[in-house]
Amino acid sequence: MIKWKLMLTTLPFAALIAGVAVVRDQVFHLQGFIEFGEVSPLLSAVALIVGFMLAGVLSDYKESEKIPGEMATTLETIGDTVDTVVVLAKETDISKLKPKFRALVSTVEDWLLNRISVQKCYAELGEFTALVHAMHPAAGMTYTIRALGEIHNLRRLITRVDVISRTSFVAVGYALLDLLVGSTIVLLLISNYKSPTSEYFLIALFSLVYIYMVRLIRDLDEPFRYSSGKVPAGSAEANPFPLTEFRERLEAGGE
Repeated sequence: MIKWKLMLTTLPFAALIAGVAVVRDQVFHLQGFIEFGEVSPLLSAVALIVGFMLAGVLSDYKESEKIPGEMATTLETIGDTVDTVVVLAKETDISKLKPKFRALVSTVEDWLLNRISVQKCYAELGEFTALVHAMHPAAGMTYTIRALGEIHNLRRLITRVDVISRTSFVAVGYALLDLLVGSTIVLLLISNYKSPTSEYFLIALFSLVYIYMVRLIRDLDEPFRYSSGKVPAGSAEANPFPLTEFRERLEAGGE
């Protein structure tokens, strides 16, 4: 059902535009100002811009799909290092290290799913980093450096997600896309057709396709717009299951 969400929510827009055409013909009895064949060049131009924008956001989306898995593997590597240090530590008190790591995993997942702000995520990461410095006397410099390196990777991934979430792909491209799609729909509504059936069918079809593609491009440009109290879910989010499943495994094997 999720794959049809965007289509089903686009249908009312197409129906509304087709309804405007019906009102034009049946209520106001207005004739079109141009022939439908004259709109064809504009349809080709819109298809070109849609293809350009779609190709651009798809490349970013494919990168974004990898991020939850990279976050999970980075956190799991940090967890392995923490477990090793706990085993090796004899005289140094590092009892807070494992609970703080579990808190870090929970915080990263909660932030990714839009439950908390990125500031809280960075704060939790900073607190865990401070504890990592205590690993040196417990197990040696090697494990401390390894953990700090993975923390750097995790911070880089968090920053990357934050940047993707707060920026859009070529804003001027969206302006041109919206202009062309809007102009095309207006021209479809003021065109002459050979029959009412072809008129309503073509207007509804082209409106549905173009509005659907514009919404799809915007959804793909926001791959981390998960549902929360303030953020409605999109239709094409990167699947966060690697991170959520790692958290579940960690909690299931917790002490």
